[in-house]
Amino acid sequence: MRIILCSFILLLCTCVRAQETPNQTINSVFASMKAGDTTGMRAYFHPDATLHSVVTKPTGETVVSSGSIDRWFAGIQKAEAGDWEEELNYTELNIDGHLASAWTPYVFNFKGKLHHCGVNAFQLVKDGEAGQWRILHITDTRRDAEGDCQPVSKQTPRAAIEALATGWHKAAADADSTAFFDALTDDAIYIGTDKGEHWTKAEFLGFAAPYFARGKAWDFHATERHIFYDPNQQVAYWDEVLDTWMGPCRGTAVVKRAGPDGWKIAHYTLSMTIPNEKVQEVIKATGEKTKER
Repeated sequence: MRIILCSFILLLCTCVRAQETPNQTINSVFASMKAGDTTGMRAYFHPDATLHSVVTKPTGETVVSSGSIDRWFAGIQKAEAGDWEEELNYTELNIDGHLASAWTPYVFNFKGKLHHCGVNAFQLVKDGEAGQWRILHITDTRRDAEGDCQPVSKQTPRAAIEALATGWHKAAADADSTAFFDALTDDAIYIGTDKGEHWTKAEFLGFAAPYFARGKAWDFHATERHIFYDPNQQVAYWDEVLDTWMGPCRGTAVVKRAGPDGWKIAHYTLSMTIPNEKVQEVIKATGEKTKER
């Protein structure tokens, strides 16, 4: 009976291991590193795994150096548990069959203090004995903490996108043109309610400038909002219902991640909502020709 039970437990552990995602493998590596558990870490690496670092010197020279997993593990073993901590800002993941590629901006903390930051580029292969994802290669970049390194934000992406949307509408109500247009990517497109309002950022600024200059632009408040976000990708979108001077309107936004902590609006469409029973009245009011049904 004990043999059967042990075999069942072993099979269960094997199944759980086989279900790991590339993200779980990466997160397990850094959890083991923080705990100083290099024995546990080895299980997450392919036997032929390699390391490289790409460093840009102040002179602009790029230096590519190869690393050693054994030397990395030896450094971890010399440190106290908790001394080495690598936190990821986010993970952008692409998978094709049993090959995965992950892009993970990180900050490295040594004894609780931010030491350096950069990006890890992982390649993983799903070929372990139990079908688990293992790391085949890591290339990283490194920048000193005195540069542009920032601690990892504790705000969730959904909360950050929600704050962006709310703050953007508030900037218009407050006639804060700097905050309003800084929330847009440089190549952003804004589509208004008029069919001719398909504007670049510069064109939208030209239209809106007189409204912001008089100290009052427009005051839209969301009464409903839905955010759609894939944690493995860095493009998200939301749709919302707005209370406006035109009555209820609907807005749809596409946002892109802008750095580890921020998001910016790449595309926004504003449309008026028309009850179905009022459509004929609107057609008559606009005088626009319509396609015969």
